[in-house]
Amino acid sequence: MLMDIHWYAESPARRSRQIFADAMAALALLVCVWIGDGVHDLTAELAGPGRALESGGAALADRMDDAGRAAGNVPLAGDELAAPFEGAGEASRAIEDAGVQQQEVVAALANALGWVTGGVPALIVLALWLPPRIRFTRQAGMAIRLRERAAGLDLLALRALARQPLEDLARVGPELVDGWRARDRRAIETLAALELRRLGLGIRQAPPG
Repeated sequence: MLMDIHWYAESPARRSRQIFADAMAALALLVCVWIGDGVHDLTAELAGPGRALESGGAALADRMDDAGRAAGNVPLAGDELAAPFEGAGEASRAIEDAGVQQQEVVAALANALGWVTGGVPALIVLALWLPPRIRFTRQAGMAIRLRERAAGLDLLALRALARQPLEDLARVGPELVDGWRARDRRAIETLAALELRRLGLGIRQAPPG
């Protein structure tokens, strides 16, 4: 099946335009990724205060826990002495949790902004570029297979009669219609060449029959 895939036209001008369009699409996708990553990383820096809160709260909570355990070992008055440190430790844990939550919010915001500024434009580029390229590949592959057979040229000629602009048909000569009906080889090849030219392809001599 890979042999039937034709990414580019045979016409130098059409092929050059396709290569240029592909290069521009690839460049646009790279720019989208670069912008999205940049916005994500820049937004993620806002998590710095949250990390500081988490680190500071955890360190303070550990110190309060140590102080509370030490105070609790005092005979008779240990529970009363440890209570303030335990309360301070709980408050420090709350500060630590607040820092974690702030980092989670910033991470979610960074991901969202990264997708909006990078992912969405990339999807738009793909939606504009990929379907026409796939459509050309399928049509060109089918046309190339058809042109290798005389019966296929007949089908290409019929497609030209159905789809080509009237001015193009008039330019090559209205007598070609009669020639196609009479299965005149020259008329069939001329009409088939019109359809192939639409895809940037040339005509090759098909075996008779």
